[in-house]
Amino acid sequence: MMDETEFDRSRVLWWALTAALAGTLGLVLYSYIGTFAFGIFIYYAARPIYRRLRLVVESPGLAASAALFAFEIPFLAITGYLLFLAIKELERSAGAGAEIVAWFLPVPPAELDRAIADPRAYASSFDVASITEVISTGGDVLGPVATFFLHFSLAVALAFYLLRDGDRIADWFRDEVGEDSALWLYASLVDRDFQVVYFGNIRTVVVVALLALGIYNGLNVIAPPGLKIPLPNVLALLTGAATLVPIVVGKIVYVPMTGYLGLKAIESDPQTLWFPVVVAIVALLALDLFPIMVIRPVFAGQSTHRGAMMFSYIFGGLLFNWYGVFFGPLLLIAAIHLVRIGLSELAHGDRITAEVTTAHGLGSMPQPDSVPPDETVNGSTNDATEE
Repeated sequence: MMDETEFDRSRVLWWALTAALAGTLGLVLYSYIGTFAFGIFIYYAARPIYRRLRLVVESPGLAASAALFAFEIPFLAITGYLLFLAIKELERSAGAGAEIVAWFLPVPPAELDRAIADPRAYASSFDVASITEVISTGGDVLGPVATFFLHFSLAVALAFYLLRDGDRIADWFRDEVGEDSALWLYASLVDRDFQVVYFGNIRTVVVVALLALGIYNGLNVIAPPGLKIPLPNVLALLTGAATLVPIVVGKIVYVPMTGYLGLKAIESDPQTLWFPVVVAIVALLALDLFPIMVIRPVFAGQSTHRGAMMFSYIFGGLLFNWYGVFFGPLLLIAAIHLVRIGLSELAHGDRITAEVTTAHGLGSMPQPDSVPPDETVNGSTNDATEE
């Protein structure tokens, strides 16, 4: 029979092993926090589709694959559309196209002109040194692209396994802590608000892209001759996608666009400078401030205080770089529900119970058992939002 000393020593060893493994996993998570945050975003964005598919598809793996494929189709379609238009622009105006490409790539415009004018002659003029230089330059350019797609693939893989095995993980956690425990209530509320926030980001992208589509084409109607916004449909898609970039949002698109229009107006007719100014003002108000102040907090903050959600996007981007748009709301929601369920009891030394005891209007409330899961997930039954 194990005496008390051996029992304590065994517990110390197990806790040491647990701490070592937890520290290692924490280091991995910290090193790739952007990839993990993006994977969580993809998971919650695709989960409504997955749950609908599970009603008709028996295999969880097949339903997860189909949901992720449905999520990735718009991304791949937009990327292919943009590449197609870029190639068409390059064919239509070799000189201008070469200058645009050379602005992004470390290749002289004259070299691109030669390659476009006569690809066969240009390829035959290469020697071993030239090929080596091209390979080296291509590696420098494609390296970041390959890194991006690697992290994107890892995020998709993480989302796939969360979709496929998420219900089993949730059942295991519920069995361990108990369905009537405060931990289960905390996890349920955090999960519900994550769903609302991340799925709301997707809707924000779509709405802003449609809004930009109408604004850019509408501005082209009143544009002076020869001063129209180039490729308005492409720029509208890019503006919608840019809403995922914290702080910067539409500035990535409309600032270079208005700068180009301004330079073109100065060269052709300075009296038409009013049009770039109008474009800049309309874009700032409708495609920059409006999405940050209204659209995103409404769509991605239905169950969380909209002002707090807005600041989570802003400060998340400032503190955590590009993935702050995903990680900032995650921290906010986790902190809010900790305050609502356990902080007051911890401060007063009371027992923590499975009840929301304070800050009722800051997040979603526990739903009755009769409410279907899909309705509680998308936030449609929650009326606790407080401005």
